[in-house]
Amino acid sequence: MREQFRKELDRLDQDLVRMAGLVEDAIENALLALSECDLERAERVKQGDDAIDDMFLDIEQRALSLLAQQQPVAGDLRLIMAIVLNLNDLERSGDLAYNVADLVQKDLPIVRHKAINALIYELGISAKKLLGKSLDAWSAKDVKLAAEIDELDDAVDDLYAQLLKELFQLEGVTLELALNLVLVGRYFERIADHAVNIAERIQYYVTGDLAHLG
Repeated sequence: MREQFRKELDRLDQDLVRMAGLVEDAIENALLALSECDLERAERVKQGDDAIDDMFLDIEQRALSLLAQQQPVAGDLRLIMAIVLNLNDLERSGDLAYNVADLVQKDLPIVRHKAINALIYELGISAKKLLGKSLDAWSAKDVKLAAEIDELDDAVDDLYAQLLKELFQLEGVTLELALNLVLVGRYFERIADHAVNIAERIQYYVTGDLAHLG
């Protein structure tokens, strides 16, 4: 019984990482769709969101079932809790990629403003890299690597602040476009925040310190 429980727990963890791969792909494709005004790629991102949602529901149900049936304690309990919480951050990150793709399909003419385009692209790349690093830390359960994520998030926040400053100074831009560009920046900034949450749960899982749950 114990061996079967351990195997299922390992499968949950592995499936979480597989779901994370889908989310990372969605973010990358949403960013490319945005920078290239690629409506077909944007549509693929939106259609792919169903697969992320399906994995989310499947893993969550299995995790909660394992929690109810086996009543795990100590490290196993922390791992299941962390998996369930990480699922939410990954699903929301997928939703944010969906939102970016949706704005692309509304003919967001970002490509006409090269400086803004470059800034948003840098923001998106930084957010994606931050999420990737937090997932690497999760896969390895590496507390040291997880502790570095918070610091890296400051750089993403700085880029978002710079984007807002540049937008306020930009001439010849409609209010609708400015607001949509602010939204895009916010979506990528939120993805970075979700990466920070995942990193904090690594520290919670390893140390058992509830303070890391934020």
